[in-house]
Amino acid sequence: MTAPPTAAGAALRDELGTLVLDLLAAPSPNPPGDVRDVAGVVTAYCDRAGLPHRLDRPAARRRNIVVDVLGTTDWDGRHLVWNGHLDTFPASGPPSRPRRVADRVHGRGAVDMKGGVAAFLVAARRLRESAGDLPGRLSLVLVCDEETFGPLGARGLLRRRPDLLGDALVSTEPSSLGLVRVAERGYLWLMVHVPGQSMHAAYPGAGEGAILRAAGFARRVAGLVAEVNRGLAAAHPPPGARDEAMDRLLGDGAARIVREVSLNLGTVRGGLAVNMRPADCRLSVDLRVPETVDPQDLLGRVEELAREAGARVEVLGRGPANSTGEDADIVTAVTEAVTRRTGHRPVPSTGIGCTDARLWRHAGVPACVIGPDPATMGTDDEHVRLAELEALVDILCDSARQYLSGES
Repeated sequence: MTAPPTAAGAALRDELGTLVLDLLAAPSPNPPGDVRDVAGVVTAYCDRAGLPHRLDRPAARRRNIVVDVLGTTDWDGRHLVWNGHLDTFPASGPPSRPRRVADRVHGRGAVDMKGGVAAFLVAARRLRESAGDLPGRLSLVLVCDEETFGPLGARGLLRRRPDLLGDALVSTEPSSLGLVRVAERGYLWLMVHVPGQSMHAAYPGAGEGAILRAAGFARRVAGLVAEVNRGLAAAHPPPGARDEAMDRLLGDGAARIVREVSLNLGTVRGGLAVNMRPADCRLSVDLRVPETVDPQDLLGRVEELAREAGARVEVLGRGPANSTGEDADIVTAVTEAVTRRTGHRPVPSTGIGCTDARLWRHAGVPACVIGPDPATMGTDDEHVRLAELEALVDILCDSARQYLSGES
């Protein structure tokens, strides 16, 4: 049986619950990506908590926030960066009202990742109040534009503020407290432009409608991905303890997914009327690529299939697979902090999705992810457990002290 929380624990849980509800009450779906209201919630909390912060305005409706938790730009010692994002997935229907039910807070973005943002802010307040002469520098970077991998969030901020790369990064993207994510697959985002022959649908004639042609192309891409994955499966050793941990914490098949190429057809646009053959169709394609697959080679094979269909491929975005060594000091600090707090040693893992942590890894900065259970992320009943956020606050504070003091 779980012991009842102490008075201090109950106060911390209430602080987290109130802050998560406030963040959720300021919707920030991306698209369209307007984060002004939620940024206002963050800066108001920082003002109340005595956390120095600066607001970055890369565009009219976009905001990034840099919180100077400990130290300054000319501070000696290690520089640890915490990173989270303010935007969320859009809701599939009218968003439900944020609400707290016992230990859970429900609402769009509770898991991805306003719960993690709240944990960062409360941990920043606690460290600011209790750090004393802790050496080094700690910055909290909260950004827009993450959900769409856009240029106005972390990417643009790091170009303008390279000092915020720091020496190590921690993200509280959803992962579960049983896993420390040290790697991610790469990605290819494509828009495929498929032409067709426009005419009255009831009359026979030469040519094929663009949507039917796009469907044929999509089937061939799915076949290509299945072929690549069969080869990857044949080369992989039998499942081990790490695979079993990932499947237990993230769902059956999670360990297999991160070793494979995954395919999603995100949007299909084309046609003018039900009784007309469409003259064009645009199909968006999301491919996630493990480190064992050359993304340029995969792109070339997709482009060849497109040429055979008379289509054209536009690359919307791409990024390579990335990883941090499991023996990096920040990974050790987070792993040991989780172990002390939960009594269980977390397993190093590869993330199923991509996070802004990849940008730090691309720059050669060690980065890891530790966050709440992702099980309800993006669902109509998205919710986060306050007990998990309470543990996360302790883990963030403990690992920051260990890393900045050089004890890793």
